[in-house]
Amino acid sequence: MSLIHYYNQPELRDPVVLVAFGGWNDAAEAATSAVKFLVDRWSSEKIAEIEAEEFFVFTEARPTIRYEDGIQHPINWPLNQFFAQRLPEGTRDVILFNGIEPHLKWKSFSSTFLDVCKHFNVSEVLFLGALLAEIPHSADVPIIGTSTNEEMQERLLEMAIRNSDYEGATGILGVLQDACRREQIPAASLWASASHYLAATPNVKVTAALLTYINQFLSFGLDLKEVHSEAVRFEERVTALVAQDPEASAYVRRLEEQIANGIEAEDEEGNAILHNPDRPVGTGPLPSADSVIRHVEELLREERQNGNSAYFDDDEETE
Repeated sequence: MSLIHYYNQPELRDPVVLVAFGGWNDAAEAATSAVKFLVDRWSSEKIAEIEAEEFFVFTEARPTIRYEDGIQHPINWPLNQFFAQRLPEGTRDVILFNGIEPHLKWKSFSSTFLDVCKHFNVSEVLFLGALLAEIPHSADVPIIGTSTNEEMQERLLEMAIRNSDYEGATGILGVLQDACRREQIPAASLWASASHYLAATPNVKVTAALLTYINQFLSFGLDLKEVHSEAVRFEERVTALVAQDPEASAYVRRLEEQIANGIEAEDEEGNAILHNPDRPVGTGPLPSADSVIRHVEELLREERQNGNSAYFDDDEETE
């Protein structure tokens, strides 16, 4: 059985691959939402897919089924898909990848992923991730960057993106970036921090921040005014919901004071702290976020059901 299904195979100019995985690497669905936004904005065409059978435990990532008037529709399996977009106004084209972190055989998955990259003569890869951090939703979204290539590292520094000195457990993004390094394919990662008390809610503000940095790093020239307006509305809605609970308001104010005082923002040498997504987020002397902000995500979900965002709907996986 082939591990790669190729569909349309357009002639692409020196393409860069933009990559996001749902799961461990995707706090508040910020990274995958950014790629979905671009696929939808450009109406990009599917060009390849990695077969799910070898890499997933289906009792953990269950396929989904849908019936309509008693008639069964095709089953939706976990998807790892590549989409292509020509950019005539630029000097190179783009491949967009959206997937789910595999459960099994990460080395084989990495090799398969790189086979697709080599098939389309990819010039560089940019990975997107999001992690939970002890920051208030009102703060600017911190972005941290890593790379395997000096030229890409210089581009990150020119954008004032902080380096990471993180050591510890990694996800599929770290494994794939190392695979790119070994194959001498230039690669970099952008990691955004999301408020830990909005962990399960698609965080529009964090997605908008990632899109802004992608736009600059890859010189896409996208008009993101409406995206930023949506991010402002999201922040205002969260602020209004938090204000309904005095204890929650006090909690967020204390987080804001920590940021203002530089607590948890930098280490002793001034380097940005990259939190370990495997470590439960703690708030030191602050009360537990779970006990204080227990209703915010539920209220946000209710709001989306009553009137979904025009730009970041809670859609099913792209087929």
